[in-house]
Amino acid sequence: MGTESFNMMIGMKMPDLANTESQVKVLRWLVEPGSAVKRGQPLLEVETDKATMEVECITTGVLRQIVAQPDEEVDVGTVIAKIEVEDAPPQAPTLPQAPATADDAAAAPPSPPPAAPKRTGGMFARNRATRQNRPKDQP
Repeated sequence: MGTESFNMMIGMKMPDLANTESQVKVLRWLVEPGSAVKRGQPLLEVETDKATMEVECITTGVLRQIVAQPDEEVDVGTVIAKIEVEDAPPQAPTLPQAPATADDAAAAPPSPPPAAPKRTGGMFARNRATRQNRPKDQP
């Protein structure tokens, strides 16, 4: 197997910057199509009903297409740019091989413990749930 990689396009959407349902006006792009971009790099300047601010790139890759043009007003969630990112090649899942003999089984290293269940709800929800389950006399 080679070490080839696959590229895919990601549609970058206008984030909700003003916490309102108003449109956001694109003022100017800070990066030209074809330029390499990094996650967190300012890509464009926009104007909301409250302020002018920069929108940062959501991923590392190459800016391939600007969809929202300067002076255009767009809704939150609208695709404003297309970014090409490098993606790891798909790999076939590997299954553990059973030992051929009983001697091999004894010499095989122990398998890792199963993964812990994923926590849901985030830190604040877990803290709130913990407080609700405490007896009333504990802080």
